[in-house]
Amino acid sequence: MRVERISSVNNFQNRYRSFNRKNSEINVTTLPMYSYGRDLLNKPNNLTFTAGISKNALNYALQIPVEDRLASIIQGIKQGDLVLLGKDYTQIMKNIRSLKNKLTTPIKRLFYLPDNKLNKNYVFYKTPLGDFNLFNVNNEELIVRAGSAHYSVESGISMNILPGNLIQYIGEVGKTDRFTFKDAPKTNLSEFKKAFCIPHDYTSEVERKIQKINNDILSKEITEVNKGNDIIDFSKIGGQAQAVQDLKRGILYPVKYPSAYSQGDITRGYILYGPPGTGKTEISRALANEAGINYMYMSGTEFENKYVGESEANVRAFFESLKENQPAIGVIDEIDAIGKERGDKDVYGAKVVNQILTSMTDLYNSGDNVFILGLTNKYETLDSALKRSERFSKHIKIGAPDRQGTEEILKIHSKNLPLEDDFNHSKVSDKLYEIKAVGSDIKYISKLARENMMNRLGIYEKMENGTFQDSDMIDAKVTIDDFLQAITEFSQRNKKDIHTKIGFSK
Repeated sequence: MRVERISSVNNFQNRYRSFNRKNSEINVTTLPMYSYGRDLLNKPNNLTFTAGISKNALNYALQIPVEDRLASIIQGIKQGDLVLLGKDYTQIMKNIRSLKNKLTTPIKRLFYLPDNKLNKNYVFYKTPLGDFNLFNVNNEELIVRAGSAHYSVESGISMNILPGNLIQYIGEVGKTDRFTFKDAPKTNLSEFKKAFCIPHDYTSEVERKIQKINNDILSKEITEVNKGNDIIDFSKIGGQAQAVQDLKRGILYPVKYPSAYSQGDITRGYILYGPPGTGKTEISRALANEAGINYMYMSGTEFENKYVGESEANVRAFFESLKENQPAIGVIDEIDAIGKERGDKDVYGAKVVNQILTSMTDLYNSGDNVFILGLTNKYETLDSALKRSERFSKHIKIGAPDRQGTEEILKIHSKNLPLEDDFNHSKVSDKLYEIKAVGSDIKYISKLARENMMNRLGIYEKMENGTFQDSDMIDAKVTIDDFLQAITEFSQRNKKDIHTKIGFSK
């Protein structure tokens, strides 16, 4: 990026003065020439540059009224730009991060205008309608005056402002701010912006992320349109009647009928345990949909970080986000990855478990309307402290389905398949139960049966030859033989390699 250096204080004075002379209505502004300025001109090597700008040039630039400096940046901003005005860039960014949930637009560019005379920080941005907003990132209120009317802008609040509005901070004596918001400076300061404004451009990075999000949404939408409405709820959970009942009574009903529960009656932590593929994650999603509350999912491995201390920070951030968006359900899948029994040697692992315990205790003590589900297929490895009361108090087994549950799951996953009229669910369920198929297995076998139908009817061959027509699918039906073949293929694929011992036996 090319940065113009203002090499001379005198040059800067003259150029700013010449701009003022162009308009007779504008008062001539004279920037003072301090005695040390002449000495610096004779010793250019002593000048210290930050991002190519002389500190002394910046000092002189800051003597331009704050209204004009702000207006010169405001008139060029677009949606996605933030203009930051204040004495401490680090503090402004810290305040913005603490209020990030209040911003509803991606931040593409930041323009920082330093000003040591201001006591508070000010953030401005452009709305989609082209208006300007003041975003209060301070702990104290700001005042916006429009003629005789005045408005209080609380911390974390944005307010629409117009040219001519007076912005104030009223603190203790000697610590007040007062300036007028303008949409254009008295004089064109475009050549001086680099002397008093520090830009940070993240446009390319943000637009790449926006493009990825849009692509993901469009891809998902295409899939949703093709498969129809498939929001998971308890009606799509088979073979887990007892687990569903426990979750209804422990979470769903307290959320829907809070008057029936006192604070002491509510359990906040649950462990869902059982073999892989039995539907632990699906049950947690169905629960959130049934309750109509926010849902946040994280895998235990996502909390881990190679840098010391960051795993604990990730756990804290997870719990804080849930509290900010309550009522909410938080799911920690594979909780055994971060919640293993603590040992003397695993110091860092112990710290993560301690952070989970602290966060869970805080949930109970503060009364936040948040529920945490820990999912695992390694229940025996979990730290005993996690399993205690007032932490993850309730433990619900999500086991392999019985014969009746197997048929329930088959009917759920084959519901949208074009089955033959005399399809025998019972016969197929017997075979599935025989191979001890769980929910994810049955879902996969149902897809495989449809593929067998496509192959049997020559659909794939027609697609390969380019002769496929929509009418080819009108009478296409999945038969019981397609399912039985799928079960055989699945069993062969998952069959364990058993070696027969060779030798003598007595």
